[in-house]
Amino acid sequence: MIVAAVPAMATAQTGYASLDGNGNVKPAKQEKNTDAIPATSDYDYGIYVGAGGVFPTSHTADYFKGCAVFQIGLTGGYERFRLKTDVHFGQPSFKQSNMWNAKDEKGRDLLHNSNADASYLGWSAQVGYTVYDGDRLSVTPNVGCYYSKYRWDVDSLRWSTDEQGTEVYKKGSTRKVSKHYFGLIASVDFDILLHSTVTNTPFMGNGDKRFTSSLRISPFITYAKYSKETPVMKGCTFGFTVSYMGLLRSLNF
Repeated sequence: MIVAAVPAMATAQTGYASLDGNGNVKPAKQEKNTDAIPATSDYDYGIYVGAGGVFPTSHTADYFKGCAVFQIGLTGGYERFRLKTDVHFGQPSFKQSNMWNAKDEKGRDLLHNSNADASYLGWSAQVGYTVYDGDRLSVTPNVGCYYSKYRWDVDSLRWSTDEQGTEVYKKGSTRKVSKHYFGLIASVDFDILLHSTVTNTPFMGNGDKRFTSSLRISPFITYAKYSKETPVMKGCTFGFTVSYMGLLRSLNF
């Protein structure tokens, strides 16, 4: 009976029993449970790509139509604070072919836009704060600076009369024209969560990351006063973009 009681006493004193009869050997240290839900970092960063439209108002709308734009941007944040920068590209159509109203004594145009469309470039840098952060939707108002530029070519025209008495013109010199301004922008980002996963892809940096993809809808308004010279172009521009956004956040187990 005494011999049979020894293993039981060893178990009671140490809290475990050895399968090989050696009661002094402790079990191997348990590995960290990687199935546990990880705590995420307060920082994140990512990229977004999309398309949308811009629509000028006031004097600018007298010369240019609205147009579709393509967008690419970078974003990052700490907790609810956000920082983003993006670029817009577009090709607006003209509303007037002779914006300077340059004419000769017979009322014939002396200048003419040589491009079918102008080129439009917009660049913004904005800071924001997320006022609502739900399970599937977040809302972030932003404010910042906005640089915009219209660019196109203009031909000079020379008029004459041919043998049949018909007035004809020939193109003369061509010059490049641009209007640009460094102004303000305000926008609101509506981010709708699409997917979330954990990845340790090497090009995304060392350690595990949580990757989230979202649909971002961003209406915005800008103001620009391009020039006091003819053609006078100033006023607000309304726009929106719809983009796909991918964000990375480091994981701390």
